[in-house]
Amino acid sequence: MHRGRLQLELLAAVTERLGDVVRLGHRLESVDDGTDAVTARFATGRGPVGVEADVLVGADGIHSTLRALRYPDEGAPVWSGLTLWRGTSVVPAFLDGRTMIMAGDGEQKFVAYPLDAPGADGRQRVNFIAERRREGSPDADWNRAVDPAPIVALFREWTYDWLDVPATIAAADEILEYPMVDRDALPQWSFGRTTLLGDAAHAMYPNGSNGGSQAILDARTLAFHLAGADSPEQALAAYEEVRRPATARLLDMTRQTGPERVMLLARERAPEGFADIHDVIPADELAAIAADYKRAAGFHPDALNERSSLTVRR
Repeated sequence: MHRGRLQLELLAAVTERLGDVVRLGHRLESVDDGTDAVTARFATGRGPVGVEADVLVGADGIHSTLRALRYPDEGAPVWSGLTLWRGTSVVPAFLDGRTMIMAGDGEQKFVAYPLDAPGADGRQRVNFIAERRREGSPDADWNRAVDPAPIVALFREWTYDWLDVPATIAAADEILEYPMVDRDALPQWSFGRTTLLGDAAHAMYPNGSNGGSQAILDARTLAFHLAGADSPEQALAAYEEVRRPATARLLDMTRQTGPERVMLLARERAPEGFADIHDVIPADELAAIAADYKRAAGFHPDALNERSSLTVRR
């Protein structure tokens, strides 16, 4: 699903259940920690605004203001040396129309997957990520649109019988450029009645596609503990006890390329190519790499079936 569509669906659900509660154009400036409440102070186009609440959750991304208030000396995100270009294109459906492709190695890579089913004309919208290691210092700006021509040139030889990579890049409505960055794991997320969630707590590389997924797990876990704890402070402590170690381990695995490690292994073991992947990486090794990452990410079927439910019984 296109992320923009998902966000609009979530907004509609929030509005239906809670009413007109979403406020835009607020920039957090300071937090006052109280015994019985926390006060957040925002800058807006209409002047400063103070909001008192039982709990303040900083879900404000890799450049989180709340995180910066708690860790003012942390500095900029950590760059991997890789630059990513992302976009969506309408192209002829590849393979079965439901498959994700990852091709490349630690220096250059291309990823693509469909966002909807193929149309009557056999075409569908796909999301793609083109990646290349490069020199220089990054500027973590997620909204920089760039000319596709230089990126097309980088992938000009990446054509397959079932997918034309340079044509897919060239057909993009818009291409955004940004560095692959993350942040080091924190020793603490929660302070009094405030905590962090999602990229604000544990920004990580997109290896394994865990940015949005881990934020959803955070929110589910936090909601569960807020509903059942005796106090907000107890709820935040229980949430952090579960989620902070899990995401720290996952962050470390993404720095080791996560499940995409199989591409690096193939390149190392068979630099001239191969006919059958199992001649290079045995099936049990492939399965073990996938299973280890699923367990770390919280997606392994056995772990999901064994853990207790996060549904609140009222």
